[in-house]
Amino acid sequence: MKTTLMNDEKRDKIVKDLLVRKPKGEAGQGPTYNIVSYYCYDAHKNKNRVECNHPGWGYTDETIWDAGFRSESDVREYIFDKFYKSEDVKAQYYLTQGKRAGVTRKANRVWQRITRALDRVRNSGAIPGLYRVRVDYDKDFYFYGESSAEVNSLAELMLSPIYPDASMAVYFVDRALPGDILDRNVPSFDKIKKDIESKKRRVEQLLKNVEEMESQAEYVKTLITQNLEVAMRAS
Repeated sequence: MKTTLMNDEKRDKIVKDLLVRKPKGEAGQGPTYNIVSYYCYDAHKNKNRVECNHPGWGYTDETIWDAGFRSESDVREYIFDKFYKSEDVKAQYYLTQGKRAGVTRKANRVWQRITRALDRVRNSGAIPGLYRVRVDYDKDFYFYGESSAEVNSLAELMLSPIYPDASMAVYFVDRALPGDILDRNVPSFDKIKKDIESKKRRVEQLLKNVEEMESQAEYVKTLITQNLEVAMRAS
């Protein structure tokens, strides 16, 4: 769910900036850089790498999150679509070895520079949006909130009375609109409905088994009584 992400033009500008050696970043961030020498054992020679003093390489965590990338494969797909895809080449499989290497280099650079920001957004729970509340290991519900702390308080208030022994955890999912929670909770309620129906079938089968056992017991009891009566008359 990506309801409030930036437009393609802005995202393209950010990615192009992150691909350069020293990104300029966005207004007000002012990243600075150091050149660090190190020995590369694979190449068997000294190399230089760029280190940035800014945790998001010149961009806030929210800006990086709103670019829409959630995994390394998302970045790789974007790089291919933006720089290498054509009418003749519609899948990465058909790229030459050199161009596949180009996709990998670009994707690695962008991913390495944004992955920690994405983790911080997920872990901080400080962005308004959709949050997943895990109730034990098999139940998930979705709430809208301004932060994970707000959703956690809401979940404790609303869910603890009906799940008193549950160990609840709150996870940020994505930016969203309040109305989005209805659709996101449909699978959870469908699962509960299926569980209820399954348990009802089990209960019905158990009751049927009980009735059969009762009939069997009564039948055997009658046979034993009749056998006793016959034996007593014979003696």
